[in-house]
Amino acid sequence: MTYEIPYELIERVAPAVRANVRRTPLLHSAWLSKVTGGEVWLKCENLQITHSFKVRGPFAKFADVKGIKRVVAASAGNHGQGLAYAARAHGVPCTVIVPRTIPAVKEEKIREFGATVVKAPVDGYDDTEEFAKTQVGDATWVSPFDDPHIMAGNGGTTALEIIEDLRGIDTFVIPCGGGGVSIGVGAVARALCPGAKVIGVNSEASPGMWLSRRDGRAHLKVESKETIAEGIEGGVAETTYRLGLKYIDDVVCVSEAAIRRSVVDVLKHEGMLIEGSAAAAVAAVTERKAAGGKTVVILSGGNIDLSRLKELLATSG
Repeated sequence: MTYEIPYELIERVAPAVRANVRRTPLLHSAWLSKVTGGEVWLKCENLQITHSFKVRGPFAKFADVKGIKRVVAASAGNHGQGLAYAARAHGVPCTVIVPRTIPAVKEEKIREFGATVVKAPVDGYDDTEEFAKTQVGDATWVSPFDDPHIMAGNGGTTALEIIEDLRGIDTFVIPCGGGGVSIGVGAVARALCPGAKVIGVNSEASPGMWLSRRDGRAHLKVESKETIAEGIEGGVAETTYRLGLKYIDDVVCVSEAAIRRSVVDVLKHEGMLIEGSAAAAVAAVTERKAAGGKTVVILSGGNIDLSRLKELLATSG
């Protein structure tokens, strides 16, 4: 079997994505540039229309797959919001099945965008997906990462915007859960800036892609520890593991303490709210685990509960 995300697919879905989502800014970070000794830029998908890049993939799916009547997905929060938003725009009923531990802000926004929310009787993403797949029926299943259209939309169109705004990129640093956005970015990087490295970032609490690459096999489920980076929690698919070997140059892990600290640091230095998953990529830079030359860090989302933010601020010292 050939594992590939064709650049032509990304080009094909890009117009529909561009027509329906916000073109987010690419901002220079004086703070992170000083930390690394290079030049660091932030792709601010925390300012996206749903405060996450995960609205891009669903619009790519609807644009390229005809006859979708109803959609079902499992989500830790941001994919559910993006799918609900796109489904409402296309007049398609949407059901999102979430872990019972989902942050309240993410659950509320999924409902606001018109989806039916079902809480699975489990905590982690992997078990939630397993439960959700028993609820699909005759609907179209839309994975948050194991779907070529989702990869092309989420990662591919984000990378197109970045490369249009900035030339000579040496390194992309990307939060990595199932691997979909990193793979989409990698597919564009291979086509348009083949010298650039694509670095995925796992949390130490749930290092699904890192473990898979270490062990030479896909870890479909991961026994995750408690983390504020729930958006990158869980295992990978066989497909995304194989695609990751082609499109992701390296995967690094960051600690929960570094993730928590990075949420506060970005608010302090950049004046922006980000969630734990986005903070993982920042932590990889501040911990000097990922960066080199002209670096772009994708701030994947900004959907953070105020109660969690208050707790992080109170304990930041």
